[in-house]
Amino acid sequence: MIRQTIMNLRQNPFLSAISIAGTAFAITMIMAIVITWQTKYADFTPEVNRSRSLYVMAMRIYNQDNQDEQSYGFTSPAFLKECVLPLKGIEAATAFGGISGALVSLTDGSNRLKVDKRITDASFWKVFKPHFLTGRGFSEEEVQSVVVCASVARKLFGTTEVVGQQLLYNRETMRIAGVVEDISVAAKDAYAQIWVPYTPGMLQANGVWSYSGGMQIAIVAKSADDFPAIREELSKRVEAVNAGLGNRKIDIMEQPDNIVAHVNHVWCNIGPDLPMLYLQYAVALLIILLVPSLNLCGLSSSRMQQRMAELGVRKAFGGTRWVLVRQILNENLMLTLLGGVAGLLLSYLSVYLMREWLFTGSGNVGTSGEFSLSMDVLFSPWIFLLAFAFCVVINLMSAALPAWLAAKRSIVESLNDK
Repeated sequence: MIRQTIMNLRQNPFLSAISIAGTAFAITMIMAIVITWQTKYADFTPEVNRSRSLYVMAMRIYNQDNQDEQSYGFTSPAFLKECVLPLKGIEAATAFGGISGALVSLTDGSNRLKVDKRITDASFWKVFKPHFLTGRGFSEEEVQSVVVCASVARKLFGTTEVVGQQLLYNRETMRIAGVVEDISVAAKDAYAQIWVPYTPGMLQANGVWSYSGGMQIAIVAKSADDFPAIREELSKRVEAVNAGLGNRKIDIMEQPDNIVAHVNHVWCNIGPDLPMLYLQYAVALLIILLVPSLNLCGLSSSRMQQRMAELGVRKAFGGTRWVLVRQILNENLMLTLLGGVAGLLLSYLSVYLMREWLFTGSGNVGTSGEFSLSMDVLFSPWIFLLAFAFCVVINLMSAALPAWLAAKRSIVESLNDK
């Protein structure tokens, strides 16, 4: 089969090159979508628990006596303490703020840097798993400690061996508890350049407005199968809290979200339209598969036309219709696989070149970090299996009909074809 494919490449270099290029383009577009989906929604370091995490981002506070009187915002550490931490079946939960700017420097005021900060708690390091170069995450008692990324440590101190050193964070002296490897901006929830603990007072529930506080909450379940039970139990916890709040109530609006809903939950008062999102991806994949396959089908028909006499000879020597169809499909699959390999390499290149456009969102726009792509995302085994599966589908869609029509013709018609 390989020898026959090489002969076909030599006999029809132009058509073969177009066929390989068409397959490569289709695979490039398909795999770019797959890699982008993988980077946004699949587990990868440091967001290794995405597949079994639920998220609460938005909250509505309303007056039950006047539904028009309402306010939308983010959640708070108090909501985490009162409604989330008592839940059964969860492994960990953390509250974390969005990215904002901060100034850090050495204690004498030198080496001033503007960095991306994130306020969070000690459980952040249980939910997200960055690679610690030295030290560890701060504990609940270490309210004057921070964790910094490697690049910030090097710019401030010239080394990453800085655990125990002090720095000025917004003119406040803080101790460095740990140094982590720089995190890609594509990890929108875990990314920061410095992580700072929020004050213990933010955990105190003292009225309805204490449950709204500019934070997001991530909940790690023991298994994704526990999601329905966690959602039901959280709903009951919210009802219990509402019972003691008077006429003002809190509403988490059908949350917690899974990772896909969470990433696409941009506005506090409007949730994501997931059916439309899935439909858009499905239509895009269908179009990318269908259009190149129709073009390649025409090329396959042209190649079959040139090989009619050869097929007639094979039939004359006992080759059955199914043998001929299988041979043609196998030869075409080899060309498709060549295009698939080229397309897979081009997909990595295209995603890398367009990484800022693909992964910039409301949570990381204007940040200072790098849009690096994790190797466990780019080179996961299932991506290669998907690439091969798409090659097979394109092969069947583009070559099956021409092969069947060519093999269906009689020996005389095939031998006399000009």
